[in-house]
Amino acid sequence: MPRILILTCFIQTLSMIGFAIWPIYLIDLQSQWNLSNSEAGWISGSFYIGYVIATPFLVSLTDTFDPRKLYSISSIIGSLGLLFFSLFASNAINASVFWSLVGVGLAGTYMPGLQILNSRLNKISREKYVAVYTAFFGLGVAFSFSFFGILKNYNVSWEQSFLLASAILFLCSFPLLFFSGEEIEERDAKPFQGIFTVLISIFRTFSNKKASPFILGYGGHTYELFGFRSWTFPCLIFLSSHFNVSVSDAFIANSIGLMGFLGIFASIYGAKYCIGKNRAEVVSNMGMLCFVGSILTAVSFWFSFWLAFLMLFIYNALIILDSGSLTTGTVVNGEPHDRGVRLALHSMVGFLGGAIGGPVVGFVLDNFGGQTSHLAWFISFLCLGLGSLVSALTFKYYFFKYKEQN
Repeated sequence: MPRILILTCFIQTLSMIGFAIWPIYLIDLQSQWNLSNSEAGWISGSFYIGYVIATPFLVSLTDTFDPRKLYSISSIIGSLGLLFFSLFASNAINASVFWSLVGVGLAGTYMPGLQILNSRLNKISREKYVAVYTAFFGLGVAFSFSFFGILKNYNVSWEQSFLLASAILFLCSFPLLFFSGEEIEERDAKPFQGIFTVLISIFRTFSNKKASPFILGYGGHTYELFGFRSWTFPCLIFLSSHFNVSVSDAFIANSIGLMGFLGIFASIYGAKYCIGKNRAEVVSNMGMLCFVGSILTAVSFWFSFWLAFLMLFIYNALIILDSGSLTTGTVVNGEPHDRGVRLALHSMVGFLGGAIGGPVVGFVLDNFGGQTSHLAWFISFLCLGLGSLVSALTFKYYFFKYKEQN
């Protein structure tokens, strides 16, 4: 296994340290700040809005500018967002602003980190290891949930947790800058041409009929995935209370962390299964399977805590199953010189979906009985499943149309 793969995966895992703090402390801060479920959902979504806004500036630069420097600067921006949240957050508005800065930081680390890896691998290794890198996003999420779930169980305050995450993310700004080795691909020497030129070049990527469905499918995927990750903790809190099951917050947080960890293997398996097959057709079928999983999970909420607990594990694995395949599809369907632009659009569309998932669940909860309503959680998870359904139908539309035209 290449040393650069180990290094990028390890640093990316640590860079995700702050990801789960808001979901872990959501119920506490919702009560402390008197937030509605919709407001809590929009704070969740602001993370991804920051990501989407920053992506054209940060990720597209990786085709011409050293992505190691972008990674370092972005880690510092994310660290400042966590620091400001710890010191100054007090309501939905300023919390959303600070949490969006953390999303900006992720925009300049996740996909630029992938570019650092891509530019140091040959074509065969790229198809093999891209899915490993994307899977470690899930490990970072798992680590964040487990770590802060344990801290919360020991009564560590949300202010202290955000401050600690800020310090760890700051330390992540240096290793890839100094220890990632030399590139094996030549980089274009052209300068950054302005944001409007960049945006035009990004959206021209939709003319790539082979990459476009993977990009659009990623939007449905992240809508479902990040809505799931934002609200599963409060959902399990409700279910444990309703069915009189005595479990600690730490148990629930670590269980969600374990979901993320096991999701790594689901993502890698899904990506490997696609090799040598029609990736688009396989990913479309994965989406339909995930949609069925969302329905069965929502139904399980009516029966017992432990059945719902098991179904959430299965549903999480089904959501993650096509994650590496979607990103690999975007990476390999195009030329090296515009890979950063493709990944920019991939990230923008994907995390725009992520920005919508949390608020949709919050809206449903507010309008169907709140966090203590079975019906509200049932409808919420059915709505999340629409992400995989849209992703699956996108592939069927694009590729049947593309076949007819060619």
